[in-house]
Amino acid sequence: MNNQALVRARCILRANKLVHRPKEPATAGVQNLMSSRVASSSFQHHRFAFSSVAQQEQSSTDRRPSALEQANLDVITPGHSIFVLQKYAADGLALIRQSDFIKLCESARPGNMKDAKAIATALKEFRRNNRFVLQKAGARAAVEGMIRSSIPNYKELYGKPRLHAAVFVADQIIDEKTALYFAIETELVDQVLGEIQQALTEMEERGMQLKIEIKEKASGDEDDDEKLLFKTLRVTEGLVKVLVNRSVRPEFNMKKRAARNYLKRLQTVAGPELSTLKLATDIALSIGGAAVTQKDIVGPYAAAWWTKGVVDESILKAIADAESREEEAARAAAAEEEAANTEDDSEAEEAGEGDEDAKDEKE
Repeated sequence: MNNQALVRARCILRANKLVHRPKEPATAGVQNLMSSRVASSSFQHHRFAFSSVAQQEQSSTDRRPSALEQANLDVITPGHSIFVLQKYAADGLALIRQSDFIKLCESARPGNMKDAKAIATALKEFRRNNRFVLQKAGARAAVEGMIRSSIPNYKELYGKPRLHAAVFVADQIIDEKTALYFAIETELVDQVLGEIQQALTEMEERGMQLKIEIKEKASGDEDDDEKLLFKTLRVTEGLVKVLVNRSVRPEFNMKKRAARNYLKRLQTVAGPELSTLKLATDIALSIGGAAVTQKDIVGPYAAAWWTKGVVDESILKAIADAESREEEAARAAAAEEEAANTEDDSEAEEAGEGDEDAKDEKE
């Protein structure tokens, strides 16, 4: 018992010493250990940073030159560039770099329609032959290059050449073979629609009649201006439908393989903004009228699930005002026609009475 009591007393005394021992400052050894740990961590950070920079430099130096860099052309134009890239990837194994495609588009010369057509050809050729996936930067360079090249660089540019250029670019956006559908941003579509609206305003200022009669099927008797306006209305409807179709996520209704191929190319799902709808509405109202605008512009937009059928009040008011103006113009035209018919009838009656008088005189 005495031994057990002694052991218990020693344990209690040792515990009291540990609990009530005052805290001593960190010794020099601990401080040195902490400083060494900080120094080692900073060294590791700098070592990793240096290694990443070295890897980037090594990758940039070891990167194989692109096709255009290897060609080292004295004069770079879209025509020369597309020839080099087609020859480089003729076997179908080599891929076209996005940087080379952007250089091709940036080399487009102002007012040169051949360069715009070369960019459109490159979009179709690279997608079909070389599994070329167009990105946002490439789509922006392509659209800006085609606009720059297709608009003539006249001293005084009036509406019709500008309209021809904008319709050409809009056609390339709508065409599925160019793959601009997958990567073009709404801002660029607004830029193309703005060019169309500006061209129509300039044409109207020169006294051109923009309103045309919409027919289900062309008769072939239309003049060139009417054909151009009809095509303008068609591409405007197409641009709105392209953005709407992309924004409603059609891949959810596709089969797995089709959805996988679709998503490989898809770069953005941005739909039409309010500015897009306003521009398209103004263009359609000036050419086709209120009924066509409601059916082909506002209708597809309101049918998209994310709009919930809500359309901005300013757009609905513009359509309603245009419809009331059209009704007034139709009533005025009907009144003029009725007045003309009444005048013709009165002249015919007077002519008939004169014939009767002449016959009586002969008798």
